[in-house]
Amino acid sequence: MESYLKGRGFKDDLNRDSTFESLLDSSKKSSDTPHPNPIEANPPQKEVIYDAENCPKVEVVSVDGKPTSIVIHLQDGRLLEIDCVY
Repeated sequence: MESYLKGRGFKDDLNRDSTFESLLDSSKKSSDTPHPNPIEANPPQKEVIYDAENCPKVEVVSVDGKPTSIVIHLQDGRLLEIDCVY
């Protein structure tokens, strides 16, 4: 069976960048080392900044010392999460 691109000006470039690897090609190879997950490498830290009786508890979730979200624990058990977007 002939290639769809045959005769359409497409050439198999022999001068390709040898460092490029297709995602599909890389999945065929066995990967003994798992890819590092940046979230697992730096787990989020939670810090309660306000906790008083009969008031919502407020905590800040941060990664590498940078706040990523504010979580407010409401009295009826619901959570109000506010994302910090910079």
